[in-house]
Amino acid sequence: MQIPQDTQTSLERVGSYLQGVNPQRIACFPLILNHAARSIDVPVAKCIRDGELFGKAHVAAYRRYGNDLITFLSTTSSLAEAMGQKLNFIEDDAPQLADPLIRKLEDIERVKIPDFSSDGRLPVYMEATEYAVAEVGQEVCVSTVFAGPFTTAAALRGTDVFVRDLYNNKEWVHQLLELCCQAGIKFVDEILKRKSLPILVEPIGSASLISPRMFSEFVSPYLKRIADHIHANGGGMPSVLHICGKTKPNWKPMREADYDIWSLDVVDMGEARAFAGDRVTLVGNVTPANLLKNTPEQIDAEAKVICEKAIGNPRGFILGSGCEVPINTPPQNVDALINAARRYGQLTTDDMPESLEKSCC
Repeated sequence: MQIPQDTQTSLERVGSYLQGVNPQRIACFPLILNHAARSIDVPVAKCIRDGELFGKAHVAAYRRYGNDLITFLSTTSSLAEAMGQKLNFIEDDAPQLADPLIRKLEDIERVKIPDFSSDGRLPVYMEATEYAVAEVGQEVCVSTVFAGPFTTAAALRGTDVFVRDLYNNKEWVHQLLELCCQAGIKFVDEILKRKSLPILVEPIGSASLISPRMFSEFVSPYLKRIADHIHANGGGMPSVLHICGKTKPNWKPMREADYDIWSLDVVDMGEARAFAGDRVTLVGNVTPANLLKNTPEQIDAEAKVICEKAIGNPRGFILGSGCEVPINTPPQNVDALINAARRYGQLTTDDMPESLEKSCC
């Protein structure tokens, strides 16, 4: 099947969703994170510790692929790192958590609200964001991504211990989540200053780890505070939430957090479309492992099925990867994903998404 040519820039295409007008075709958001380092042929650890290199890598990836969203994220622990958590850096892979900062409950006193000019690698994120906005911000949406309060708290405490704390130390958990929420809101303000889209990821909120009851108590209230802050201060930007893994059991409490866009991983997009109704724009969800190991033809076939299930969602659908594009993904597989949006994402009037204006402004 011939690949239709684009007649809009990425920014025009994404803007169509916000304006409630019909884009030429659906947008495509492959979650290119550390894979961007391959675009400038530098090791991941070097790329993500240098703001200019980090920015150049993502601009180069955009110019190579034509993805409709630039996503600055190296690890879900970046905010925790700036709050005092140590990371172990690996030459050509994402950094990993070192021993938890909070070993005893009283260690919460060691947690700090970060200084965005100096703590951790937050200055790297800010410099990279500024670089990309200056270079290609008139063509494509630039986003700066960070972990939500629940995932940040788990990084500071250690996930296994933190999950037990939900039962044994509830008041203390809320105290920690409050600190993480305050840091997240401060990060949002820094991102908005740089004309970038803040995106929250909350992988520890996966239904594999957290029940709907726990999600309602410990995750939704803090996510909603950040969503409300974006709506009040973002100048019309949508609130965007990504949760890895299985999420279906937690869709109801997720909806309580009032995010405009959900980026989903291991779910059936037909079921997600039925649940979302006219409230949520959906993004997803080609399997990341398949991007790494499958052929372009197999990627195309998987994307086609997803498009058939999800296109027609009243608030719109964006094709993407279910989670991070693996670092060593063959470039032709990313091409196949984006070309699938061109092939199967041509919209008719009946497919037009409803405006996000009410929830964004």
